[in-house]
Amino acid sequence: MQPNITLPSVAPDVQRKVLRGVVVIGSLTLGYFVGKRIFRKLRERKTSMLADKSPEVRQAMSLRSAMNPSGASWLMWGDGTKEDVIWQVAQQITDLDAVTLAYRNLYSDELIKNLQSELGTDDFNAFLQAVSSTRVNDRNSSGMTVTDGAYAAPQKLIVAIQAVYVRTSPDASYHGRFYEVGENRNIHKTAQPGEFIGYATGKQHYDAKNGVRFIEVAYKKDGVSKVLWVSASLKYTEQFSSKDALLQKYPQNSTALMTMLPLSMLGWMGLSGHRMVTNEAVQVYDEDFKPTEVIPANVLVGYPVMALTGGLNEYTLIRTANGQDRWIGTESLTQQ
Repeated sequence: MQPNITLPSVAPDVQRKVLRGVVVIGSLTLGYFVGKRIFRKLRERKTSMLADKSPEVRQAMSLRSAMNPSGASWLMWGDGTKEDVIWQVAQQITDLDAVTLAYRNLYSDELIKNLQSELGTDDFNAFLQAVSSTRVNDRNSSGMTVTDGAYAAPQKLIVAIQAVYVRTSPDASYHGRFYEVGENRNIHKTAQPGEFIGYATGKQHYDAKNGVRFIEVAYKKDGVSKVLWVSASLKYTEQFSSKDALLQKYPQNSTALMTMLPLSMLGWMGLSGHRMVTNEAVQVYDEDFKPTEVIPANVLVGYPVMALTGGLNEYTLIRTANGQDRWIGTESLTQQ
């Protein structure tokens, strides 16, 4: 015989309160997701409307289309990649930071992460090389464009616009916090707004992990040579072609310019490890990979700017003494 079990009754007013609570929570949750979607759509629409005026927005849209031809984001992983379109767009990009921001606003996704996933390591590095080799990367203080694929041309005088870390290596992972264990503790100093940092050597590096473009700076003070790295972003540093132009805007640097001197033959001739010498007769190519000349072995050609890997051969971009950029097969070069 089964015992009779009596369940406790719930008062009607309690039932109504519980039901009302469920409805409120459900409404808030639905409102959050609907509002988030509406906000994202408005942001995407606003960014899309800029496409006619902003080349960076057009470039972001073109890159997305090349990586996600169907337009369905959930198919992106198996949608195929139009690499020829990516290379075409890469050679049009003059401000990768702005393209990345436009891409994030349009698709709520990260451009660099997507490119790395779609292209793989070698082709992604080649993409960055193509971007860096674009004729215009930054503007200096006079409004003139910096060309030759450089973040900063050799001999440019670099000044901090706002407080910025000056580092011993081009890696932005470490920020000086006590809990950062295992990071590369490479902060040399913090340059203050308006402070002269040094002279650009022409060497550059893109820190893909942190999305930071670095330029190398050097100077000699009290007989000691310093070679350091600083962000190339226009938010943090400004470039000047002459001391007079620098002092006109930042007159407080007059003493620094007298004590911080450019290295003799600034860049590849003044610093060990930066000189590239041919180890055999080798074909030289211009920036568009058109052959220019064949030079013999044991010729001091310049200093390395970037390497281009992928495919059967590897090439190094060399900046010569007169500021020209030339591609030479990496195997035909020895670093001294």
